[in-house]
Amino acid sequence: MSVDICKLDGQDGNVHPIHVPQNVGFLETYRYIMEDAADSRVADWPLMASPFPLLGIVSLYLVFVLRLGPLYMKNRKPYHLNKVMICYNIFMATASASVFYGLLTSGFTTKFSLGCEAHTVSNDPESYRMARWMWRLLMLKIVELGDTVIFILRKKYSQASFLHIYHHTSTVLLSWIACKFVPGGMWTFPIMPNCIVHVIMYTYYLLACLGPEVQKRIAPWKQYITGLQMIQFIIMICHTCQTLLPSCEPNRKPVAYIYMSQILIMFYMFCDYYKKSYHKRKAE
Repeated sequence: MSVDICKLDGQDGNVHPIHVPQNVGFLETYRYIMEDAADSRVADWPLMASPFPLLGIVSLYLVFVLRLGPLYMKNRKPYHLNKVMICYNIFMATASASVFYGLLTSGFTTKFSLGCEAHTVSNDPESYRMARWMWRLLMLKIVELGDTVIFILRKKYSQASFLHIYHHTSTVLLSWIACKFVPGGMWTFPIMPNCIVHVIMYTYYLLACLGPEVQKRIAPWKQYITGLQMIQFIIMICHTCQTLLPSCEPNRKPVAYIYMSQILIMFYMFCDYYKKSYHKRKAE
């Protein structure tokens, strides 16, 4: 018995079936996934050859925020990082806006609709630029891990919640998967509402750095930002549902399942956070 698996041709972007024996070993399967099934254009870009460098970064992040960071800060006073946070939030808001504009103008203002747009491997300038912006998104999501590092150094441990850490970790991993296997087509659309939300979110954080008086004025808006994040997930779910149709991206179904499962998990967790943080507060 055997299965047919499709391979993308990096020259013309067409999908060609290849015959792979069912009883293949682990190394052959790994090589196929990382080389044949992946987008060949990104193979030589930093962190894209294999998942292990990124897994190393994520592991260091988790070890620091869960163990080494709190241990280091145990007998120390919180660091005052106000100037660092101002610069960081300006950078993150600006970078998120840049990624949004880059993705928008690399296909969605010219040839892509909001329907099922297949990912193809192509070296035409627009498609290549889209893949490049997906890689830049991955770099941005790695930098975004700095959110938690700042929380730890300021001893704001309650802000480094399970939801926060899970969200940052899963987002980095999803960004790598997207850049490796689907840096184009409809798969890039969910990133754009995410970028818009992050522009608003980091602008809010920036204003919060300007002192207690400003914090008091903008505090009521915090729940609306959380609500905006939930709306973002609904948009992502509605758009990504198309990939579950048999005729839509038949060769990228595993990515569709990973996308959908993570979006649903995050939506549930944010709903739970919203109810506990805001509905409970109103009741009290």
